[in-house]
Amino acid sequence: MADIKTFRSVLTGDFTVTARPAPIPGDLRLGWGQSLLIMVLASARGQRCSIQKVHFLAHLSRTGDLRDKTREVLARKRDPIELAVRIEPWVNRAAAFAKANGLVEVRDGKALALSGQGKAAAEAIRKAGLLAEETAFLDEVGKLVTEKVVESIMKMESF
Repeated sequence: MADIKTFRSVLTGDFTVTARPAPIPGDLRLGWGQSLLIMVLASARGQRCSIQKVHFLAHLSRTGDLRDKTREVLARKRDPIELAVRIEPWVNRAAAFAKANGLVEVRDGKALALSGQGKAAAEAIRKAGLLAEETAFLDEVGKLVTEKVVESIMKMESF
């Protein structure tokens, strides 16, 4: 409480809010990153998966084009080499903040799992209809994509 009073006392001058020419990309917004991370984990079996799988699903769920290509690769209509999966720096940042906020648990430094708060957050995201396209994609492929499939696609090998 004392910190808030101190902070407000500093804001005595005039200030303005300026609209930005373009929206801030999702990967730079912590709320978006944590929300997508939560939905990735909510879509996985047991609501947990390896960090590699988190990167895999988080990257491929971002755009409609990537979601379509992923569906085709998983249906074996495309070669995995056509699906260049990136390790996204924002995923690690979102995971660190989600852990600090009590939304996820880190297991052996290799896997992430939803905590009780994370499960409640996933339910709230679903109820609010946020990230609807990403959530539908993750619900469709999240439980089908095994760790072995992720590893094969990351190595651009057939599975």
